[in-house]
Amino acid sequence: MRTRTTAIPKPKRWVVLTALFIVLCSLSVCETQAQMVRFGMKGGLELTQMEFSSDALRDANRAGFYVGSQVKFKLPVIGLGIDVSALYSRRSLKVEGEELIQESLLLPAHVRYGAGIGDLVSVFLCAGPQLSFNLGDDILYWKDRYDNNKQYILQNTMLSLNFGAGATIGNHLEAAVFYNLPLGKTADFTWDQLGAEVKDQFWNRAKTRTNAWHVSLSYYF
Repeated sequence: MRTRTTAIPKPKRWVVLTALFIVLCSLSVCETQAQMVRFGMKGGLELTQMEFSSDALRDANRAGFYVGSQVKFKLPVIGLGIDVSALYSRRSLKVEGEELIQESLLLPAHVRYGAGIGDLVSVFLCAGPQLSFNLGDDILYWKDRYDNNKQYILQNTMLSLNFGAGATIGNHLEAAVFYNLPLGKTADFTWDQLGAEVKDQFWNRAKTRTNAWHVSLSYYF
């Protein structure tokens, strides 16, 4: 049976998300910036590629989703802008046959440059950092069928980079594709095994790096 422990108490996730939602809403209603600031909602799907530092573990593809709010700022330079989001993310990870759920708060910020194609469509390129905060358990623990102990220890905070491209249709819809590249490890995976000859236990450790493709759809009010 798997048990889960949390090393550091965390605030309720709905409190964090509600506070960020209020902050973003406040920014969007600035009267003097009616044409320069747009507020919207954003959601999408992600496909993660898990890479392990140990050859004994197989890389794996897993899926997830995210949803939240977004603010887009136009800058005085033609075609240049910034967007900032607060997103709730939920994705599944599979390690040694065990499916684990990771919940996170994502805070991406992108610098973007776009150009119009006709009157209704514009395309853009964007890039920028993303901060991720783990909202769930830090340590996921279980035993396999051979009674080996296994732990998946997540990073509390992660810094990564997003690179993307997209298109804006009319005044409200925006679709984009991003590639997320973590700057550092995502988690540590540790497990114990029984030595074949010495008959005692020893611990193995592998670092995990999780890259991801994101497909998103935003609606601006």
